[in-house]
Amino acid sequence: MAFLKRFPTRMRHRLPKLTAIFLAAGMFLMTSGFRHLAVDRIMLHMESQNLQRGKRVDVVAGMYYSARDGRLLTHYLSPVRQVMVTNNKGELSVYDEEENTVYREQGMQYSTENNLIYFFLNGQLQDLGLRQMGFSLMETSFIDGLVRTSWFPPAEMYHLFNRIELVHENHLPIYAGYYDAGRHLVKKVYYTNYREFPELVLPLTITEFNYLPGGDSIVNRLIFSDVRINQQAVSPWFQFTIPDDARILR
Repeated sequence: MAFLKRFPTRMRHRLPKLTAIFLAAGMFLMTSGFRHLAVDRIMLHMESQNLQRGKRVDVVAGMYYSARDGRLLTHYLSPVRQVMVTNNKGELSVYDEEENTVYREQGMQYSTENNLIYFFLNGQLQDLGLRQMGFSLMETSFIDGLVRTSWFPPAEMYHLFNRIELVHENHLPIYAGYYDAGRHLVKKVYYTNYREFPELVLPLTITEFNYLPGGDSIVNRLIFSDVRINQQAVSPWFQFTIPDDARILR
């Protein structure tokens, strides 16, 4: 993500690559039929596998989301121990447990209302949040039981996107394709291994391909497990606050 470039150099080197919930600011997803706001809180285990230029980086973290205040805490366990906290106001805090330091920043791109968990919990799977971002549905086609939709960006995003394509199967998103202003496919995302819970349905595996200039690419795979919802979601991390004596880096 571009905002990583703004972190202090030392801290940026220690900060794990962010999960798919925050890749591309977690911008685009979709579906229907979920119980709106049936989930009060959710916790899950996340493993991220990132492959670039033959090098693999594995990240392990626990995620804790509270719907009441829109607070998402990501506790990174490996390769470094850090805590990232965001909320629906776009307030971001990254706490380094070893250094007892905190980095803070604010911007709506960090808002928890722009991430995967929020879209799935609030039944926004038919457009993955594209409508609220100003995208317009321009084309719908049906192929072998799949529904493919093309979404065109608002004028202020013409320099970023030509269109975004979504594919659904049985009302669930299984693919998203991102085309830049030059009409080149620059990102593909696959949503697989769906699991149905009483309150919602979640894809437990998300695989993303990012195509870079020069023919290189970055592959990122997210695997979620140990999903606990509402009464089963019990952890002191829901109440965690950054220590008052943490040294502020920004």
